[in-house]
Amino acid sequence: MQSKLGRSHGCGKAGAVIAVAMAVLLTLLAVAASVAIYPEASGTVRYESGGAVLDASNANQGYVMVRMSSSKKLKVRITGDNQYTYDLDGDGEYDVYPLQDGSRDYTVVVYQQVQGNSYSQVLSRTVRAEMSDENAPFLSPNRYSWYTQDSAVVQLGAEICAGLTSDQEKVQAVYNYITSNMIYDYMAAMMVAAGQQTGYVPDLDEVLETKMGICFDFAAMMCALLRSQGIPTQMVMGYADAMYHAWNNVYIDGEWVRYDATSAVTFTNIQQYTEEAVY
Repeated sequence: MQSKLGRSHGCGKAGAVIAVAMAVLLTLLAVAASVAIYPEASGTVRYESGGAVLDASNANQGYVMVRMSSSKKLKVRITGDNQYTYDLDGDGEYDVYPLQDGSRDYTVVVYQQVQGNSYSQVLSRTVRAEMSDENAPFLSPNRYSWYTQDSAVVQLGAEICAGLTSDQEKVQAVYNYITSNMIYDYMAAMMVAAGQQTGYVPDLDEVLETKMGICFDFAAMMCALLRSQGIPTQMVMGYADAMYHAWNNVYIDGEWVRYDATSAVTFTNIQQYTEEAVY
C-alpha cells in the first residue's frame, strides 16, 4: 500500500511539474506570437519592371513593399482570396502593403496612369506567403497606419501600456486614451464625404499633435498604438448602419473583438456593422 501511495505521490509531483512546464511554454509561445513587426526591404526577393520595384523578402511576415518614381498616378493591386487596390506615392520610397488573406499565393500588380482613369500595367508578379502567424499582417505598419519604431505614436503606446500585463488591459487603456483625448473633425469628414478630399491617408503625427481626426484617423491610431505593443489589430472599412466608416477588430484571448472609438467620441449608437475590407 505504501508503495502504491509512493508511486501515486511521485506521479502527482511529476504531473504538477509537467503542468507548470506546459504553462510556461504556452506563455512563451503566446509572447513569441505577439511581437510588433517593423517592415524592411531586405532585397533577398526583389522584382523590377518598368521602373517599379517589388520587395517580397518578408512576405512570410505578412507584407510586401513597393516603390516607383513617377509624376503620374500609380496604383498597386494585390489579389489573394480578396482583391485590394491601393494608391502608391511616386516619390521613389517604399510603401508597405499587407497580405491580409494569410498563407497563400498573392498576385501583385503595379499600374501607372496613362491619362484620366486609364492605367497601364508596369509590373506583375505572383508571391507566395507562408506565415507561421496568420495574424502577422496585423502586427506591422502599412500605408494606412504608418509609423516607425521612433514615431511619437509608438512612444505613446509604450507610455499608455506601461505596467499593464494583459492584452485586455492594454486594449482598454488605448481605447480610453483615444476616446478621452480625441475630437472628431466634422469639417474634414464633410470634405471627404463630398469628394473634396480624395486619396486621404492618415498622418498619425499630425493627428497626435492636433488631437483631431475622422474615423479613419482614429482607427489608424488604434492600430499603431496596439500593433506596436504586439497586439494584432485590424483596421476595418465598411458600413456602420448606412454610413461609410472605419473601426477596429482586436485579437484578444483567441478571438476578434470590435472596438469603435469614433462612435464613442461622437456619442453615436450604431445598430449594424457591415465589413467590406480589412487592412
